[in-house]
Amino acid sequence: MRRALVLGLLLPLLLPSGPPPAAASEDKLVIYTAYEENELKTFWEQFKKDLPDLAAKASYIRGSTGPTIARLEAERANPQADVVWGVFNDYLTGAAKKGLLEPYAARESSAIPARLKHPENAWQGVTLLAAAFAVNQKRVAELRLPAPRSWADLLDPKYKGHIVMSNPSTSGLAYLLLASHATRLGEDRAFEYYAALDRNLSQVTKSGGAPGRMAASGETPIGIALGYEVEVAKRQGAPLEIVYPSDGVAWTFEGNALVRGAKHPVNAKRFLDWAMSKSAMASYAVWRGTAITRPDVPVAGPKLTDMNLINLDFVKAAGDKDRLVKKWLEKFSK
Repeated sequence: MRRALVLGLLLPLLLPSGPPPAAASEDKLVIYTAYEENELKTFWEQFKKDLPDLAAKASYIRGSTGPTIARLEAERANPQADVVWGVFNDYLTGAAKKGLLEPYAARESSAIPARLKHPENAWQGVTLLAAAFAVNQKRVAELRLPAPRSWADLLDPKYKGHIVMSNPSTSGLAYLLLASHATRLGEDRAFEYYAALDRNLSQVTKSGGAPGRMAASGETPIGIALGYEVEVAKRQGAPLEIVYPSDGVAWTFEGNALVRGAKHPVNAKRFLDWAMSKSAMASYAVWRGTAITRPDVPVAGPKLTDMNLINLDFVKAAGDKDRLVKKWLEKFSK
């Protein structure tokens, strides 16, 4: 009798009073992403087809890369996101150093080259970005200018007042260029290059997307832009030629990561597995063409990875950012 009474008192303490906490918590999935809305529509539709049960629980919040990572840092004590999707790798590297990310190797991440993954699996790259010249064919014909084919060409006096680029303190693309020129030329020669280029610029924009849009509209004959954005504008009818410079293509990639302290880690890992899959990569290729990280996914056209890519150390570039941007601003801010 006494034993029965003791067991009766202990059992409520030993047995769970409701469903397992992990199962109860996996009712949502919150994704922070820097992909553009037009791209997200395509990617999200594929996600819903492939994992309809998970997609029904999922939502995303879109923002530019800098504000997205700043939000992640502000929320570190009480994370609101489970996953970061499609964010520049230098920002992801910085987030990893600050302890904002939880290492996780997505199921098929072995399919991508090692250089496109964090050495400790804090993130994996999925989509590639490369700088190109957006050349308005109508405008250069009117001005009787040949299309530039290299970074060196941009220094020719005939292009004076006909080139637009963005500011590395406000544009991820512009900082990518700054770090890439410092790599291919050495830092001192890179700043000499910028001094010469500055004489030919008509404008320096805050937004990295503005030079390409200005070339598409004819506001400038030449804009230094992201290649895939130029491709999209060209498909929409803009009279553009896309030129990847022969003396070195500046490139980077966007990646995915698990947020440290994610409230829905099981759902987050399922999503990250999908985001590295062939099906997801094929949806990325709808917008990015050949600029995806899995070499085993068929794409049409020349692969970006076959071009003369500048051998940028992304981890070093992330560490050098504040110093290089400050130096650029001191010399060229107007």
